[in-house]
Amino acid sequence: MLKPLKAPEATPQSREARRFSRADKDKNGRVEREELLGLRRKAFAKLDTNRNGSLSFEEWAIKSIDKFQGADRDRSGWLTPAEYATTAPPPPKKKPTCACD
Repeated sequence: MLKPLKAPEATPQSREARRFSRADKDKNGRVEREELLGLRRKAFAKLDTNRNGSLSFEEWAIKSIDKFQGADRDRSGWLTPAEYATTAPPPPKKKPTCACD
């Protein structure tokens, strides 16, 4: 009798290895300060609408309100599970494994 196939589970070590690999942008085997902070700087800059180097509550709140309103497709004032799912950040972009012709 054949046993049913089980999906492989990601071990904490493999999850951390993938997380490290995503952070190691230049793939040199180490995560440098700019690699780690670069994405956070970009996200901060998008929120800092007046470009003064600091976030006010209003700047943060406006982004959150806009995100909610964009997800609330039926304008009900609350999010259904399907609407809420649209607020998740996009998955990381996968790089092609081969640039073969």
